Amino acid sequence: MKDLIVYKANVLIEASYKLTLQEQRILLICIAKLNPQEIKINKIFQITSQEFLNAFPNMGEKHAEERLQEAIDKLAERWIHISTKEEKRKIRWIQEEAKYFDKKGKVEIVFSDSIMPYLTQLKGQFTSIIIRNIASLKSNYSIRIYEILMQFKLIGSRTITIQKLRSMLEVEDKYATFKALNQWIIKPSLKELNDKSNLIITLKTIKEGRNVKALKFNFKEKV
Repeated sequence: MKDLIVYKANVLIEASYKLTLQEQRILLICIAKLNPQEIKINKIFQITSQEFLNAFPNMGEKHAEERLQEAIDKLAERWIHISTKEEKRKIRWIQEEAKYFDKKGKVEIVFSDSIMPYLTQLKGQFTSIIIRNIASLKSNYSIRIYEILMQFKLIGSRTITIQKLRSMLEVEDKYATFKALNQWIIKPSLKELNDKSNLIITLKTIKEGRNVKALKFNFKEKV
């Protein structure tokens, strides 16, 4: 089967948003199906439970339809907060409530007009992600951290402040200390990424006095 490849504008990867695991998965499939070469780019996508299972086989056949329905439950309510020197925007992933076709194991989503330039290589620099490389990940935070690192694939290293990471993962009001953030998000995500993705990642903390102010991720693809 041909690899499903997702293209996201770097501005979108740097944005602040949070999705459940299944929401992440269904959006990744739909984004991978976009064709920027089309004269009129389609923004309406139907996904079957079989397609969902093919892309993420670890969910198991008996759970595919249930997970598909779960993925669209609150997707219309999800916001993306984009903040750069050039723009500050709050946009939605999809234009309207996603449809679930009962007894057909199929859903339909319509991307919002605002999100399309960030998905069709029309706005700034882009990062590519092969879905196969993250198909076994079971944490939404692991997927986000993977995207954040792959943006710097050619360098193989990324330094990011704790404040910036919290913003990107939308956990500003959770895990108040670095110890808690490390215990519940960073360590589990890096373990999962090292075990189940195509990356080998090491982490170094950068301190200011006694406090951890930033993280330096070094990573490379597995041979």
